[in-house]
Amino acid sequence: MAQVNINISKIKYNAKVLQTVFQSKNMQFTPVIKCIAGDRTIVESLKALGINHVAESRLDNIISIADQDLTYTLLRTPAKKEISDMIEKVDMSIQTELSTIHHINEVAEVLGKKHKILLMIDWKDGREGVLTYDVLDYIKEIIHLKNIHFVGLAFNFMCFKSDAPSDDDIFMINRFVSAVEREIGYRLKIISGGNSSMLPQLLYNDLGKINELRIGETLFRGVDTTTNQAIAMLYQDAITLEAEILEIKPRVNTQTHESFLQAIVDIGYLDTKVDNISPMDQHINILGASSDHLMLDLNGQGHYQVGDHISFSLNYEALSHSMYMKNLHKVYIDDSKIDTLLQNFDVKSPAMVNQY
Repeated sequence: MAQVNINISKIKYNAKVLQTVFQSKNMQFTPVIKCIAGDRTIVESLKALGINHVAESRLDNIISIADQDLTYTLLRTPAKKEISDMIEKVDMSIQTELSTIHHINEVAEVLGKKHKILLMIDWKDGREGVLTYDVLDYIKEIIHLKNIHFVGLAFNFMCFKSDAPSDDDIFMINRFVSAVEREIGYRLKIISGGNSSMLPQLLYNDLGKINELRIGETLFRGVDTTTNQAIAMLYQDAITLEAEILEIKPRVNTQTHESFLQAIVDIGYLDTKVDNISPMDQHINILGASSDHLMLDLNGQGHYQVGDHISFSLNYEALSHSMYMKNLHKVYIDDSKIDTLLQNFDVKSPAMVNQY
């Protein structure tokens, strides 16, 4: 039976390493958990490291986690019917539309709440955000809303376009933020500089006024998202997909007329993004898939039998797809050796930005 293998020890180790990196840079590390579909076991593993604030894009995941010990940043603008629940369940959200912000203010007033917002700036990704020349007008209007607490600016890279953040981006973002602060007359509390694609800049450059990053893919996949290359100090196989062999038969390639040994396993397009998975046995090739089956060329490896299992690595889209599939069994793995390393991994409490 197909299953998602979730190595809790490796996730905790990746998170611990990232905590250390962020601590050394005096930065706020905000885990983005949207790809894990509100998985409570993973969330509890992050809490065990002292993480008490996470970012999520889907309000229903936050509601299903139902953990009052956590605070949240909502990454995606809520639909109008979600605004009341957002104000009740979420401490801070990223916003881009004045009309939505006004509506949040009105609902928050009725609920007797005050809601924190970050204003997303469309820097160069082109997905969402306020255009730079409109930012001051937005801020000057927002700061007069009694039930909105404007806490800072957010930036994003490589969510829509493939342009990675550069040294020039860091320089210009800092100049832009400084200009905004001079105009409004006070220093912004949070400058959220981007996602996992900003990590190479964090490692090798001074990010200046940027004091928070939102990290999801690198946490769960252990890769540099600008190159998709492994980061040596992180695990790349914290979450994998495992499928069972249902059939093994000799087949003939109708184009080359060469024979090969084909296996069929019990995953398909309904279970994951097939184009974005790779067999961990590098001798195996993926031939194709249907909704329920994946066909593999075993390349003559005769040791495989019906009932054996084959593991696959997942890119971010495939990982997210599989985590959201309720029919895929989730298996949680604890590794005592990694846990021993974690126990001796001395990380002092980082000097965090006072957000909440």
